[in-house]
Amino acid sequence: MARAKKTAPPSTPAPVRHRPKIERGADAVGKTYRLTCPCGTRGDEHAARHLAEWDLNEHVAGLPKVPAGQQCRDSKRHDRRAWESCRLCEHQVALFEVAR
Repeated sequence: MARAKKTAPPSTPAPVRHRPKIERGADAVGKTYRLTCPCGTRGDEHAARHLAEWDLNEHVAGLPKVPAGQQCRDSKRHDRRAWESCRLCEHQVALFEVAR
């Protein structure tokens, strides 16, 4: 009698966390700056840091918006960026509605 193979249930891949940063390098001319992100995005090499920051800002602006119910209320403690959803704050209701 043949035994059935044990197979693990299909797992969903972990979401890519966009944590873009500017890396500094050097070439024959001098310092270079480049946008890199864990999602695989790499910007062009620039001689000026502000040009690499423009690439970073364009990358962040192109990310999908987070729905209001999934936005983080304490991004510093929960280590979340504005473009990332927060599972800790996701289904919580505000205790007090403050009129502004």
